[in-house]
Amino acid sequence: MKTNKFVALLFAGLMTLATLTGCGGNSNVDDGTGKEWESLKNNDLVQIEFWGRDEGTEEVNYRNYINTFNSEHQNIVVSVHWDTDSQSYNSALDGKGNNLPDVFMLSNAMFTSYAASGKLANIRSHVDNAVLNDLYENAYEVYYFDHSSKKVGKTDSAALYGLPKDQGPYALCYNEDLLTKAANAYNATAAEKDKIDLGRVTDTKNPMTFSDFIDLGKKLKTQLKTGTEAEYVCSGYDMESAVYSNNANFFTDDSGRTAAIDSDNFVGAISFMQNLYKEGILPSAGTSSQNAENLFKQGRAIFFYAGPWKQKTYWKEIDVDTNAKRFTWNILPVLCGDAEGSVSTAYMGGMCYAISRICKYKDAALELVKYLSADSGSQRNQYRSGQCIPNLKSLAEEYATDSKGLIGGKNPINRGVWIDCVNGTSETDKITAKYRAASYTFTDTWQTNLVTDMRTGEYGSFWEAKDGQWVDVKAALTAYKPTMQEALDNDARRLDRM
Repeated sequence: MKTNKFVALLFAGLMTLATLTGCGGNSNVDDGTGKEWESLKNNDLVQIEFWGRDEGTEEVNYRNYINTFNSEHQNIVVSVHWDTDSQSYNSALDGKGNNLPDVFMLSNAMFTSYAASGKLANIRSHVDNAVLNDLYENAYEVYYFDHSSKKVGKTDSAALYGLPKDQGPYALCYNEDLLTKAANAYNATAAEKDKIDLGRVTDTKNPMTFSDFIDLGKKLKTQLKTGTEAEYVCSGYDMESAVYSNNANFFTDDSGRTAAIDSDNFVGAISFMQNLYKEGILPSAGTSSQNAENLFKQGRAIFFYAGPWKQKTYWKEIDVDTNAKRFTWNILPVLCGDAEGSVSTAYMGGMCYAISRICKYKDAALELVKYLSADSGSQRNQYRSGQCIPNLKSLAEEYATDSKGLIGGKNPINRGVWIDCVNGTSETDKITAKYRAASYTFTDTWQTNLVTDMRTGEYGSFWEAKDGQWVDVKAALTAYKPTMQEALDNDARRLDRM
């Protein structure tokens, strides 16, 4: 078998992707009892194809993970197709129709449409409870879909269509060196009652509020460079984190069918974002999210936001700059809104590993999914390479404290903040996370259009003044609400027809 494995791996490297794919054939395959769940029983050699996407540093990591899987599974050969551009990847998946790769990364925003349209294999009866019990419940609940109610989330009748690739909660990332320098410079001349309390600012258990941050930003910006190499208090801030953290939502509930963008709490969150621009805490509205991140990586912004998958990039681009670190970076919980009942609630991105419904070798595909998502050795390799926080509750403490020394003192030291975001909620929690709004709708078109309207709509840009006047956020959102509702209604009709 080892000889066959070697030959098969060599052969897999030379074959075209179309030849390698194990999917195809009858589109009416029964997920629950078909022979596609028994392909490994005879210990025959099985070839499956894995599709993934993200930046080059992630590709390197994943090819290593797949190589390890191949070496540990003598009767399974996995080939890898990778795309470093997310839009290109998503378009390629859509273009394949039902003839999808055996195992592939699927974003939250695309999950509902793929699940509802019958493209995915239902793995619910094939995953042991022991696997699910060590996963954070909110990491996989979003990959259930109930065809009777047309809703995402676990019910008695819902199918389970994936296991989590990762949980990617945002945190407030900060440049410790620049923060300390600017705060000390400000405090040197400030009255005692106005001094910046760095201990309060960097408290990982009691997040700053919107008001705290505006006040802090006004003070810090007086100590930062201006001109061609201008420095900024914050180079960018995430809108969904602001909305969720102000006890608000885009919808009246997570069915995603009724717009709620005119609620007081939603308006308050967007007004906070606008105030960041008004006060010069954020750079001009013409700064793209990519440029905003570059400002942070260059050491020209005190705050930005980042999910755990950014560690691998920041270790390369911030922690190591020829012979020395550019600066020390760390993380804090995202800001807590000022509205009653608010808690720090980070936007949580993420993807799942899904299996094509017409895959010939579902049992082999599921072995790969479980390995990547829920195998402790694999999860250690992934968090060691800066890919993610562990999906497994049993690894949370060792990750947060680096008790096994796998991270080796790399930033951020406060990495446990990301764990705090995903470890569940209770009445006493001050830090949590919520999946992206588009996870609960058939498409994300409504959100793309909303963001565009905030930038270039009938009322003008929310983020910059025109002739000295700023957009009335309440009026503009109220006026746009029917347009958003129409988009949600279109999504609902498409979903209901399936």
